[in-house]
Amino acid sequence: MIWYIWLIAAAALVVIELFTGGFGVLSFAFGCVAGAIASACDLSLNWQLLLAILVSLVFFIFVRPFAVKFLLRGKNDEVRTNTDALIGRKVRVTETIDPVAGTGYVAVDGDVWKAVTDAAEPVQAGTMVRITAQDSLVLTVTPV
Repeated sequence: MIWYIWLIAAAALVVIELFTGGFGVLSFAFGCVAGAIASACDLSLNWQLLLAILVSLVFFIFVRPFAVKFLLRGKNDEVRTNTDALIGRKVRVTETIDPVAGTGYVAVDGDVWKAVTDAAEPVQAGTMVRITAQDSLVLTVTPV
C-alpha cells in the first residue's frame, strides 16, 4: 500500500509544478511515479527510494533542459525596459531639431526629451521621427 503514498506525493508535486512552471518539481513527480511502480512490484523501500532518486535525476538533468527550451520558448525573450524600450518608437518633434546647433526636443509618452538627428537638415516641429539610439538623456532620431 506504500505505492499510494508515492502516487499522492507525485500528484502533490504536479500541483506544485502548476504554480512554479520551471519543470524542476515535475522531475521529482516522475521519480515518485517510479517509486510507486517499484512499490507495486514489491521491491524493498531502499530500491523504491533509489529508483525514485535516479529517475528524478535523469529527468532533471536530461529531460528538463529540453522541456524548458521547447515548451517555454518565446517566454524567455528579453523584455526591453526603461530607456531601452524607447528604441524603435515613433514620436513627434515638439521643438525643431537642428543638427548643427544640437537643439531640439521630442515628446515621448508625455515627457519631453532632448533630441539630436543624424539627418543633414533640420527636422521641423510636428514631424514624426523614429528613435534610433539613446545616450543618457539625449535621444537620436531619424525622420520617418
